[in-house]
Amino acid sequence: MEQRRVPDVVINRLPLYLRVLSEIDVEHTPIISSYDLGERTGITPGQIRKDLSMFGVFGKQGVGYDVYILRGELRRILKLNRVVNVGLVGVGNLGQAFLQYGADRQRE
Repeated sequence: MEQRRVPDVVINRLPLYLRVLSEIDVEHTPIISSYDLGERTGITPGQIRKDLSMFGVFGKQGVGYDVYILRGELRRILKLNRVVNVGLVGVGNLGQAFLQYGADRQRE
């Protein structure tokens, strides 16, 4: 199967989609339409559907996208689903902020 090259402009929009989806409470809004996603991002619904279709089929026509699943797929595509161990030397104010941020993220 031949792989298509995904244009950089599409790759550059994926973090925006992920950020918007990450702000949505899945319990209250489990499904989002391309129209609603477009309203939140300023990108047309057709462009959103075209962008996402480059990576597979995520939504259902007339229904929309499962927010939880789409977030996971975007994280996978952007390679944000991996844990990376880092070392922190010289824990001043900035280092403490990084450590606190990491602790807060673990509680989520």
